[in-house]
Amino acid sequence: MNITASFLLVLGLAYLFGSIPFGKFIGKHHGIDIQKHGSGNIGFANVLRTLGWQAGLIVLAGDIMKGFIPVYIANQYLSTYQILAVALVAILGHIFPVWLKFKGGKGIATGLGATLALSPLLGGLGIATYLITLSIFRKSAPASVMATWSLVLFSLAILPSYYAWFYLGIGLLATWTHRDNIKQILMNKA
Repeated sequence: MNITASFLLVLGLAYLFGSIPFGKFIGKHHGIDIQKHGSGNIGFANVLRTLGWQAGLIVLAGDIMKGFIPVYIANQYLSTYQILAVALVAILGHIFPVWLKFKGGKGIATGLGATLALSPLLGGLGIATYLITLSIFRKSAPASVMATWSLVLFSLAILPSYYAWFYLGIGLLATWTHRDNIKQILMNKA
């Protein structure tokens, strides 16, 4: 197998791993279809609101691992740009899982896992930003978006500049996946 085919295989595996719907599995374990409750999202926030802390934390851990494991493995064998591609594809797998007709979560926890594998310091700064913003707004959506955008600035301070371009793309993706939440917040402020 040539290098290009090998890399495409790695990307495919990262996507499939990112597509594992932990929220759906935990919902089924509790006898519900999580996509028919709350926001209909398969991620941590909806599972937390619908099924409580224990179920939410299990989903959070699973979704973080979906980003962490592929990127951690990629770090051992691939170039930086290939590693960033693996990170992006794992996140896209969570947002657009093949198993759920491409209707998944918002990518935040999986993005956190990928970031922790890329740079634990950067991941820690993202978590701190999320928690500070959550304490101010009391809502996960603005905290998630703010934390993701903060990674652009933090990456400029501690990593080579091409990471900032990667996180700019991730920030745009997070804003897009939270577009309904953002609209709702803006409508409530009007």
